[in-house]
Amino acid sequence: MSRIQRPTNTVAATAETIDEIPNLASLTASAPVDGQSESYTTRVVFEANASAQQMQDGVVVQLANASHVFAANVDEADVTKGILTSITVKSIYSDCSEPVTFALNLYNSSKQEPSIKNNEGWLHTPTRTDFGSMATSRDEEGYRNLLAVMPYEKSRAELSVYEPNEIATDRYVQQYGNYTEKNLHDGVVAFPGEQYYLVSQDHVVLNVIRQNWEQLGINVDNESRFNGKYVQVPAHIFDRVVGDLQSHVLARMPFTNLNDVRAKFYSKPTEHYADAHPEGPDGLYKVCVELQMNYQFPAKTKEEEA
Repeated sequence: MSRIQRPTNTVAATAETIDEIPNLASLTASAPVDGQSESYTTRVVFEANASAQQMQDGVVVQLANASHVFAANVDEADVTKGILTSITVKSIYSDCSEPVTFALNLYNSSKQEPSIKNNEGWLHTPTRTDFGSMATSRDEEGYRNLLAVMPYEKSRAELSVYEPNEIATDRYVQQYGNYTEKNLHDGVVAFPGEQYYLVSQDHVVLNVIRQNWEQLGINVDNESRFNGKYVQVPAHIFDRVVGDLQSHVLARMPFTNLNDVRAKFYSKPTEHYADAHPEGPDGLYKVCVELQMNYQFPAKTKEEEA
C-alpha cells in the first residue's frame, strides 16, 4: 500500500460577509455587542466501516456523545448555535482502492444555505445526475465536501480544510445571533382589535426601525413613551421588520447544532470496486479521519449576562 503525506497549506483570502438584506436598506443596529466569545477546541475521529456498495450510496456517521465532545465553560451556552471557526485534518487512514469524499453537515441549524466563504476553498467532486456528471461542493442533504481521501492513504500531516472568513465577528452574528423567532416577540404588548403594539424601548426591532426611519415612515425617537419604557409602533411595520429579520437573517445564520454533527463518506461507483476487496463484495472497507475543530458561541450582550 502507498503512503501519502499532505503538507499544510494555508491560503489567505479577501473578506466576504453574509449577503446584504434586500428588503430594508440597513437592517442592522449600530450598537456593537459588548460580550466577547470564548474559543474552544476539540478533536474527534470519524470512522466508517462499509462495503463498496455502501460507500457508493454514502455512509453517514453521527458523532457520539456530542454534548461532552463540544463542552463549554458556560452552562447556558446554546449548543444548537455553535460557530465552527476552523477545521483541521490531523490524520487519515483508508484501505479503499478508490478515492473517498469526506463531508460534514455544516450549518445544520440554518433553514437556508448561508453565504459563507471558506478561505481554504470548497471541495468540488464529480456527482452523477440525470443530466450527466457535474462537480458539486455539497449534496441535497446539506453535507459540505471537506476532504478527498486518496486510495490507501495514510497520513498524519495537518491539513486545514475549513476556515470561514470572519464568521465569528460578522455583524449579523454579533447583533442577532442570540435571537430566535420566538424571543423577537418578547417585550411586545398586543391589544385585540388594535393596529399597533407597545414595544419595549430597548427592543432590537426599534433599533432596526430607527436605522430605516425614512423608508418605514416612523421615527421612534419622536414617539411618546408609555410608562417611560414602551413605544407605540404600527403593527404592520413591526411585523414587516420581524419578518425580514426571520427570513433574511435568522434563517441564514451559519450555526451548527453541535449535538447533531454528522459526517458522510462516499465514493464514486465503479464496476470493479466491489470485486477489489479480498473478502468479495461483502467485505468492509475502513476509512478514518481525525479532525481538530475550533468553535465558539454567539457573544452575549450586557443585558443577557445580567
